[in-house]
Amino acid sequence: MPTTHEHVDKAEPFERVLLDLDDQNPDHWDWITVIAFYAALHWVDAFLATQNRHSMNHRARNQSVAFLPFYGDYGELYVLSRQARYEAGHLEQDEAIRARDFLLSQIRQWVQQQISSTP
Repeated sequence: MPTTHEHVDKAEPFERVLLDLDDQNPDHWDWITVIAFYAALHWVDAFLATQNRHSMNHRARNQSVAFLPFYGDYGELYVLSRQARYEAGHLEQDEAIRARDFLLSQIRQWVQQQISSTP
């Protein structure tokens, strides 16, 4: 199973890619949301690894974070990402920016606080 460090090493490049996408370009809004979700997923998995818990799929991960403070943010990001991946319509700019700048940020900050205080 991947370690906390390996999940962080996976999340950070996703976040760097987000810097390259133009949030003024409607063609990028879905991708911004999807990449933000996958970055958040690895932040979540980084935290779960500190608890020696590893999720094998989205359902298990969603259950694992159900009582964590960022669950609502993660759930919203999950739904937006599914819309971007599986539904024919495009997300709006404000949804993509919220996914990147607020939802992902909330999750990353909480996890970073937790893993920095883990021995």
